Amino acid sequence: MPVYRFVPYELRPADRLLLRDGTPVTLGARAFDLLLCLLERHPELVSKDDALARVWPGLVVEENNLSVQVSALRKQLGSEAIATVAGRGYRFAHALQRVPDEAAAASSGHPGSQPTIAVLPFQLRTESPRLQLLADGLVEDVIALLARVPGFRLISHASSFVFRHHPVPLPEIARQLGVRYVVEGSVRAVGETLRVSTQLTEAASGQVLWNGRFESAPHASEDLQDRITRGILSQLEPELTRAEIAHIRRQRPENLDAWAHYRQAVGSIALQGWSEAALDQARAQLRLSVALDPSFGLGHAHYALLTALAGNLGLMPQAAPAEVQTAAERAIALDPGSAEVLGYAACALGDIGQHARGQTLLQQALEIDPSNAQAHVALGAVLGLQGQLEAGIERMRLGMALSPRDRRLGFWGWALSTFLLRAGQREQALAEARSSAQRDPSLYLARVLEAAALDGLGQPEAAAQALAAARALRPRLSLQEIAQVHGERIMQRLTPHWRGTL
Repeated sequence: MPVYRFVPYELRPADRLLLRDGTPVTLGARAFDLLLCLLERHPELVSKDDALARVWPGLVVEENNLSVQVSALRKQLGSEAIATVAGRGYRFAHALQRVPDEAAAASSGHPGSQPTIAVLPFQLRTESPRLQLLADGLVEDVIALLARVPGFRLISHASSFVFRHHPVPLPEIARQLGVRYVVEGSVRAVGETLRVSTQLTEAASGQVLWNGRFESAPHASEDLQDRITRGILSQLEPELTRAEIAHIRRQRPENLDAWAHYRQAVGSIALQGWSEAALDQARAQLRLSVALDPSFGLGHAHYALLTALAGNLGLMPQAAPAEVQTAAERAIALDPGSAEVLGYAACALGDIGQHARGQTLLQQALEIDPSNAQAHVALGAVLGLQGQLEAGIERMRLGMALSPRDRRLGFWGWALSTFLLRAGQREQALAEARSSAQRDPSLYLARVLEAAALDGLGQPEAAAQALAAARALRPRLSLQEIAQVHGERIMQRLTPHWRGTL
């Protein structure tokens, strides 16, 4: 039975529980049943007769009893949550996400669910850009190692790093990320020594389960990372051996300048959005990164992925499948034990049409790190491209649930909405496209999908408005580009709305 999520609520049918921001909400049994009925049928209309039969099975009751329960739900959820269709029935009006049981368990901090851990960015006690890069690399190594622990799920660093510059109380961070445990730490330089302090905390109680302080020369950070991780694991998985820890290969380069260029590449997309200029800058930074450290597998993998995406999105003059193939294969050969490298490289190969190989590599990535959100989303996309729409959509939703604060959620949501539209789920495609646009207001792709979904739902004026918003975000957008990215059918659907949208 799926879990239903709509900001800021989560309804868990199996537990008959409604949560608001992680806190249980008091809701009567009849109101709960009515809400569940509306969510199960979303985005369809639920007739009054159907609602009465569901909430009062086998009983004959007056229609005003239904009105009372609708009023109770509106009081709790907001007046716009339940839409009334005069003379016909009710419809749940907010954007809704259905999360499979395994995804809900992965992101839940409630007793009985699979424990989930977040490693927060280590605080830097010394002003040093190079030391900041080293600290970030240390955190990502700890996350990669902890992901090997059976029975636990790790929140992606893309979500946990959101809190670097936003001081938020620990219980609130745990609530937003849906975790049971939080790892915190600090890094400082004392003369020629690097000192790292870290602790493992149970989020609900605030109880510190373990803490440790480690010292090392900066160049010996690999051993430092190993000792910190073993200290944390001593509380979580005592039988994890040093040999198993050593099995994880390090992803970050020893050359911090190469790491700095990699970080700038990642930041250029985040700051500038999806455009020719941002992708050119990101790819240039990645070329500098691997030139400084040719053995940096993650740099090669990310370059392959951005090059493939640039070609598929019409943001490069010519697609370069040979260049993508070379970079992806180089990355895989350099670091076949890294889930992140395999995830990026496999996605790139899938984007140039090598679906079977991409699927195999993504499955390998998830064997290494079952919490790799990007690999889950990419695997879902590859499955969808091979015609397995239902399985692909479910897998993409799982990946997005594993990283609830990820900077890539807007892009992932747009990709998900394309498969929902292919599956004929126009209402859900529209909700996902709108959610994507909210997460990333600069993402013109989401507005194009919104326009296509609205047209399919028989709302031509709203479709024209969404298309106009896409063209305002990307003045260079053309019907030919829409055909390349979204397909001929969507291009033809949007052609009548093109004239006069600017």
